[in-house]
Amino acid sequence: MRAMDNPVKVLVADDQTLFRTGLARMLSSDPRVEVVGQARNGEEAIEQALARNPNVVLMDLQMPKVTGVEATRRLVQEIPGLRVLVLSAYADKAMVGEALASGAEGFVDKDVNFEDIIDRILSVAPASAMRLKRMRAKLSLRELHVLNQVADGLSNKQIARRLGISEKTVRNHLSRVFNKLGATNRTEAVVHAMRAGLVTA
Repeated sequence: MRAMDNPVKVLVADDQTLFRTGLARMLSSDPRVEVVGQARNGEEAIEQALARNPNVVLMDLQMPKVTGVEATRRLVQEIPGLRVLVLSAYADKAMVGEALASGAEGFVDKDVNFEDIIDRILSVAPASAMRLKRMRAKLSLRELHVLNQVADGLSNKQIARRLGISEKTVRNHLSRVFNKLGATNRTEAVVHAMRAGLVTA
């Protein structure tokens, strides 16, 4: 867990007052997060981000004055290291794709639970992003192959057959994967790997 004296600074940008203030209040209840501002539109999001230097911006896509997509594009250009997570009550794939192409780190559906939003914020925060990049670099290509098979739900025997290696070799690869990812079992390894973008659900 991130140290409480070094919380992730978050700016919440959404034109729906009840959602914005409610989310900010919930985020503020977690010691790992510090809400440094709230913005009602894309223009305010840009102004506040430049003034308050957040680590992560939660950016609604549908906002007046300046859209979330345009605000994202401008902010990632002007603030090196800033992470933007786009928010939407519905998954407009075209708009989400445009936001990701503009520099957003990912998409968060407004319907997900609070813990999932916290997890996403922590996973894209700069320190976590560097840790995840190091995690990717640690694993060999064969270890990644084995890990992906585990994520698909295959047993050691099935993985061995699919990759043309012995079960003992599979166990050895998994042992190294667990050590490198700081996991104690297969489930933890897959969860860590998913957060690092090493495997997909």
